[in-house]
Amino acid sequence: MLNYNHFVKIDEKSRRLVIYRIYGDGRKELFTEIELPSAIIEEREDEFREFARLLGENLLTDSPVARKLLDL
Repeated sequence: MLNYNHFVKIDEKSRRLVIYRIYGDGRKELFTEIELPSAIIEEREDEFREFARLLGENLLTDSPVARKLLDL
């Protein structure tokens, strides 16, 4: 089983969140790239909550260690 960690980067210019898989040998692989939700969170609270929920679920289900610990 491959083992890797995640590196999360926020690109301010493009307003995108970029996630890479970082392997033990230092290799970096793009996992996903998504647009950040609206800057006005109070007006789009549901959108922000859904964004945060999906982000957390995606990271947990992609992580070999998290899957093992959570028996997924």
